[in-house]
Amino acid sequence: MGKITARLGWCVAAALLYGHAAAQTAQQTPFPVVGVRTGIDVKTGQRPARQNINDLYARGGPQWDLYILALSAFQDVNETDPLSYYAISGIHGLPHSAWNGVAHVDGAPKDVGYCPHNELLFPTWHRPYVALFEQALVSHAVRIASGYPSATAPAYKAAAQTLRQPYWDWAAEAKLPTAATLLNITVNGPGGPVTLRNPLYSYRFQRLGVLAAFGGTLSQSPETVRCGGLQGNNGTESDRSMMSVAKDLTNYVYDVFTRTQKFEDMAYDNFQGSSFENPHNIVHNNAGCGGTLGNIDWSAFDPLFMLHHCNVDRLISLWQAIHYDTPMFTVAGRTNGEFSTASGSNITADSPLKPFFDKNLNFYSSNSVSDIRVFGYTYPEIDDWSRTPDVSANFVRSRVNALYGGSSSSAPVQRRGFRPLSFPPFRQRLQYYTAEIQVDRSEIPLPSTVHLMVNGSAVGRMALLAMPRTGMASVSLPLRGLAVGNQSFESVDPSAALDFLREELTLEIRTNEGVSVSVDIAPSLKLEVQGVDYKPRADDNGFPSFGNSTKWPVRVRPSRY
Repeated sequence: MGKITARLGWCVAAALLYGHAAAQTAQQTPFPVVGVRTGIDVKTGQRPARQNINDLYARGGPQWDLYILALSAFQDVNETDPLSYYAISGIHGLPHSAWNGVAHVDGAPKDVGYCPHNELLFPTWHRPYVALFEQALVSHAVRIASGYPSATAPAYKAAAQTLRQPYWDWAAEAKLPTAATLLNITVNGPGGPVTLRNPLYSYRFQRLGVLAAFGGTLSQSPETVRCGGLQGNNGTESDRSMMSVAKDLTNYVYDVFTRTQKFEDMAYDNFQGSSFENPHNIVHNNAGCGGTLGNIDWSAFDPLFMLHHCNVDRLISLWQAIHYDTPMFTVAGRTNGEFSTASGSNITADSPLKPFFDKNLNFYSSNSVSDIRVFGYTYPEIDDWSRTPDVSANFVRSRVNALYGGSSSSAPVQRRGFRPLSFPPFRQRLQYYTAEIQVDRSEIPLPSTVHLMVNGSAVGRMALLAMPRTGMASVSLPLRGLAVGNQSFESVDPSAALDFLREELTLEIRTNEGVSVSVDIAPSLKLEVQGVDYKPRADDNGFPSFGNSTKWPVRVRPSRY
């Protein structure tokens, strides 16, 4: 890798990030988010890659040991420390209080955290947030590595230099990472093998009185919970829930890569097509199963959160590498309001990403975090130091195709009581079909999922989190892999495909607790089918191409099964 820097960060707090004295300093002076600066080749710009959590776990060794030990040490920091796991997790939602000196402002809601959901700033806000967590994590790893005996210290110190926050690629492998389902875990510590409570399994709150004050069912558990509820995490149930949406996650992610051309459309659901926000929401709802991750006020406390959001940042980074000449969003919008942002404020690519300061103690903006080099990391698919942008884009497209673009055809969808349908091939052009769903959030219980159904089986999902609570929500769900008889929808006569969809598509609303709610409670609920002229990709380095589109309304009906 060439000459590696040994610089640990910009400020004193980055060297011993979580000592009490450093925490006090951070309270008096805004703490800058600089990411991790170790392990970067200063000549070439090559940066350590964030790794797939499953690969990191399978490989084991010094970097895995340090990751687990550092995460455990991070979680053990006193919760009153503003640089603790608790305090950094609490930036997202609860406890709805100021962090890093960034106070509540007039006109801002008081019952939310700093995170903007379903807004232009949704993807860019999370980039410095994950970088802050990573900065904290690696500082612990560097400190721990220095304690290994002389025989192993060089390997562990080198591993700490290139350690970054791992990601969970749920679009390629929906099952929960095995490492996150183990109650206890054994690693090699400075004093030899040590078995400890697995910090990926849950976070244990230290101050139960503060926890109880949050209110609600989740405050009754002393640790974060997933599908098992207050009885503990149920990895089998979480996996079942995630595997039920595995094909959707793969299809939706590939759809964003292939159909979306503007940053603002890729970034969040905004009536302009598909985005990464809907699959992001699906993971929250399904991996959490009504537990911590599924409640946006609590979700960042679950150790799965950063694995999940690191992957969301990865997907956005891959999209940016492909669309390297596409600017950051140039449109403006209005915010629903966050802890330090007044409701109705105008937001642009220059709006502050509160509460995150850069090294000059200015707030980051979407423009200033548009390049991942700012925070000192990359991903396995991205090499922007030795490849030209075009070569890099081609490579990333090939990886996207390999990971998410393969055949996803399911078993043929058949109508009950009828023989399998067989449509004559339609050779003039191929059609790519999507279901367009809209609903006013205020009309349905949140968090919940609107299921697109055929014959009692879900063929698509619109996942809605608890925030924002009002406003129209929209998704574009690709019907990729849907088949009738022995044929895929793309190759049959459009009029026959449309007739089938109009007859068979129904909707069902289910809360995160699994309670079905009548579609009649949501008069705003709207369903359309869209057909787009479509040409398959010509090679592994290319994507499908799309042409003219047509939309047809479909009557909203509840599922009959």
